[in-house]
Amino acid sequence: MVQLRSRYERQRKRPVASGVVSSVALIVAVVASLAGQTGTAAAAAVPVPAASPVPAAPSGKAPAADRSEARPAPKAATGKDVRPGATAQKDTAEQQHAVAARQIGRSGTPDVCSGALAPDTVHTCAQWPAQGASFKVALSRPNDVVLVQVVSTNNQAEHPKLTAPDGSAASCEQPDGYGPARCRTATAGTYTLSFTDVFGSGGFSVAYTTLLSGTSCTKVAAANTSLAAPKTFDGTLAAGSVGRCYTLPMADGDVLRAHVSTGQVTTTVYDATGSQVCSTRQTGRADIDCALKGTAPFRVQLNQPYATGVTYGLTTARLSKPVGCPVVQPQAYGTVPGTGSTTRCRTLRVPATGPYLFSPVGTASAVSGRLYRADGTTVCPATPTEPCTLEAGDYVWARDAGDASDAFGIAFHATDQTKGCTAARDDGFASGPATGTFKGAGQQLCRTLATATGEGLYLVDSPPADGADPDVTVFDAKGVQQCGSDYDFGVCRLTGTAPFHAVLAGPAKGAYRVTIHRTGDATGCTTWAQTPFGRSPGTEVALTAEHRTSCLAIGAGDHSATEMFDYTNTANRVNASVRVYDGAGNAVCGTSVSSTTTCSFRPGVAYTAALVGTGGPDTYHLVRRDISPTATCAAPQSLAVGGTSTGLAFGSALDSGCVRVEGASTDKFWFGVRTPTAAWGTGAELGVADASGTIVCMTQSGSSCRATGSTSYVVFATALGYTDAPIDAHLDTWRIGTAAGWAPECTANSVSPDGFSVRDGVFTESATAYCAVVTMKPSQRFSVYGADNSTTGTPSVSLLSNTRFGGTGSDYAYQCFGNNVGDFSFDCLTGSSAEAGEYVMVVSAGSASTPVEYTMQGVCQQGCSSSPKAPDVSSVSPASGPAGTQQVVLHGTDLTLGTPVQLASNGSSASPYSMSRAVSVSPDGTSLTVLLSTQDVAPGVYDVVVGGPGYTVGTRSPGYLPGAYTVTAAAPAA
Repeated sequence: MVQLRSRYERQRKRPVASGVVSSVALIVAVVASLAGQTGTAAAAAVPVPAASPVPAAPSGKAPAADRSEARPAPKAATGKDVRPGATAQKDTAEQQHAVAARQIGRSGTPDVCSGALAPDTVHTCAQWPAQGASFKVALSRPNDVVLVQVVSTNNQAEHPKLTAPDGSAASCEQPDGYGPARCRTATAGTYTLSFTDVFGSGGFSVAYTTLLSGTSCTKVAAANTSLAAPKTFDGTLAAGSVGRCYTLPMADGDVLRAHVSTGQVTTTVYDATGSQVCSTRQTGRADIDCALKGTAPFRVQLNQPYATGVTYGLTTARLSKPVGCPVVQPQAYGTVPGTGSTTRCRTLRVPATGPYLFSPVGTASAVSGRLYRADGTTVCPATPTEPCTLEAGDYVWARDAGDASDAFGIAFHATDQTKGCTAARDDGFASGPATGTFKGAGQQLCRTLATATGEGLYLVDSPPADGADPDVTVFDAKGVQQCGSDYDFGVCRLTGTAPFHAVLAGPAKGAYRVTIHRTGDATGCTTWAQTPFGRSPGTEVALTAEHRTSCLAIGAGDHSATEMFDYTNTANRVNASVRVYDGAGNAVCGTSVSSTTTCSFRPGVAYTAALVGTGGPDTYHLVRRDISPTATCAAPQSLAVGGTSTGLAFGSALDSGCVRVEGASTDKFWFGVRTPTAAWGTGAELGVADASGTIVCMTQSGSSCRATGSTSYVVFATALGYTDAPIDAHLDTWRIGTAAGWAPECTANSVSPDGFSVRDGVFTESATAYCAVVTMKPSQRFSVYGADNSTTGTPSVSLLSNTRFGGTGSDYAYQCFGNNVGDFSFDCLTGSSAEAGEYVMVVSAGSASTPVEYTMQGVCQQGCSSSPKAPDVSSVSPASGPAGTQQVVLHGTDLTLGTPVQLASNGSSASPYSMSRAVSVSPDGTSLTVLLSTQDVAPGVYDVVVGGPGYTVGTRSPGYLPGAYTVTAAAPAA
């Protein structure tokens, strides 16, 4: 607050007027200057009103506004929870101060710049006295509290000083940092009030009140503090005033609930000694619940921190020992709570200690409030979601002070009783759902259950058209909540004391339909048989708009230890989930954002599964397949690195295939699935399970899985995104290494991070990869540049380490990554944390369809034993060609497959895009063939730049050949 005021002081301008002018003209002139007007002209245009004082509250009697009859409590406050001074329009302190100055200027009060001040009156002075302002304040009693408000037309004044008759200084503070000063006095007599302006010019207003000896406080009668219908005191805080005061008929230990209708007013409570008890200054709210501590009588002081004028409505209710609150007894289930009363509180009468739930029931708007003990202390959460234990006795549910005033009711139930309940079956998938109708707001319906402790329940909400969509909560015999569900589907584990009962809470009116079914009961569930790998239609299940959940049964002897699930449907999209539970209601597994998942089962245990739809009517086909060590899977075509792949053909969305890979636990395997010719958006999903049935990884085509530590793996693949086009998949299963080291297919080749010469080859389905050992140290990087003749994609490059081998993701200590989608260009590196040693580089067919011819070359980028030589170009052949894509040959030195070739004119590239794609390079680097792309290049003569060197336009230099290539007009379209 102090910093905000200091910033304001630095930014204020000096007044444009000079001399002694009327206070109103001066103040309006300054305000106009703040608003960006021409100050002098604006001041001259304002007439001077007749002089009249501005009373904050006439001495000795209540203001006229406070003599109004009691009326209903105010509507929700504008600015509720808005800190005083920070209004809904987020006015700054400077803007608020300007508003106060403008309001005071319109008051037309006479000039008072010194002398005696009357209490509770706003006095104005047009010009600061040269020696500062000084006034006399008469105090009739010792040990008083004086509140002083000073508003300057230039800036907030310095802290006012109050000097006692004996010359001692009273202790003063500004709790808001910028609002009224609060001064404590020790003796009676005439005090001197003084303050100065930073600039020593302009005008000000001043007002004060004596909190303890003053006679302007409005007395609040006990009858006006009823919590049920507190009286609203309407009033106005005059601009520049200290505020308004109300004396309360409450004692030490009472709890006050005070509410002001605007967030622009600060409410502070004092006791009879002037000690502050509570204040909204700390909470920033328009209302306050204040436990009164100290000596009565207690006072409520209202003030506007920036001294702007504001109207308000104030209620001062007694929250403790409230009166007038209608009594509500615990209701039988099926009762519709009465909602005809606007009384702001209810007495909840608890007949016996136990668990209870309660909630307000609104008629026109949401209702907020909470439960209190008789002493005004809170009990239970404001909006309990589980039963709250209450001892026998009366409690008061009170509506929030700033909440609306429309009629409402209270739903109040003891959760350990079943009065009003009707019996329901717990085999709803077989016998049908529980049905009924809600007849009014707040009504709760109850169904008793025969389900035993330790079992689980499906809770499925399937309302009829235009029906009710209830929340379902299950309680045990002791009233302990077992679960709650506010969704269409939920599962409840019954761990409490039987018997149990389900409580349904719905909207005001409407029919409901809820299926309650034991998770261990297969009655009414469709048998879900296990399906072998290959092609199968699976188990058919239909969901409808009204029945969006179906149950499936998995027999105790009809499952393996680990299985994979998948489904397809007529809509051919993921619009349902499969969730499996045991008899106790424990979740075993389920699908999420995919139709596929894996699941582990205990031997000899039966399970049920729920197919939960999220869309409209649809027909589903579901499969579950064995991926445990008992799975029936053939051996792969090869385990050699780059060996023959295992071909799979998917002709439907549920088609799949698997292979079993055997080896030593120390073997390191690479598994991958490729679908280079699949239609866009389709492909295959790859899964790997080890000898224990644990899923090692799940990934999609184009990604690989690395596994070690098991003696056996089931590697399976399923169709992904199948439409109507067949999907040809190729499964790669390579033994990359053993306990003895890297595979012989890798050790037969070696490359260096310093770069390696051109390697050529052809990838086929019997020669699927190239593997080489590369010895690396930390913080090294090399690039692999290549060319290929594939039309579907490019080969892929990977770097593997002997440590941290498993998984599917990248290891940031070592990795290869593509430089640009669609280019055979990769960077391979080791990080600073990588271990020095032998790695293997694996180049595979990737997304390229086979057969694919390739050529590749390595170029060192970082950590090189010697810096690579910069490329140079001496000639281009042919030296011209039409705009489009042309094959050209560059002659020079140190050319590589990664050498970029650009055309330039006047030092700028002819195209913002890459202009070349390598085709081949000679072993000695003197000849590079590229496809040069000039389709967006204007005809003309261009310089040829290779490798990105610096150069002088028109002057031959390494990597720069001026005027070497001419682009001619594109050939006319055929």
